[in-house]
Amino acid sequence: MWPENTQVLVVEDDQATARIIKARLEMEGLKVFSAANGVEGLELLHHEAIDLVTTDLMMPAMNGFRLVQEIRDLPPPKGRVPILLISSNQNEQDMIRCLAAGADDYMTKPISASVLVERLWRMHQRTFSAG
Repeated sequence: MWPENTQVLVVEDDQATARIIKARLEMEGLKVFSAANGVEGLELLHHEAIDLVTTDLMMPAMNGFRLVQEIRDLPPPKGRVPILLISSNQNEQDMIRCLAAGADDYMTKPISASVLVERLWRMHQRTFSAG
């Protein structure tokens, strides 16, 4: 299903959630890089060929909104990497803010692993078919 060597950056400050996401994505054959906050995530993005990003909204050091904005300020192709922003807040305002910040998709916790994979696949397909 996934192209060989597809790499995903998971930016999540909750270690248990990060482990669950990482394990599920690795079951799909994806290579997963983990970061505990946006600062670490941005650093990894600079040094690795990341194809997709998932990031929590509320994190220490640099939150998800700021991380999305920092990524979007990078030159292509890194600045156009598909980003899925994840929030524990289930309100329409957060979704609108996430998408306005430049995220490609938004989902709320608790995370369904199968929905997460489906959303990432859809983002990957849109990017692949667009260019």
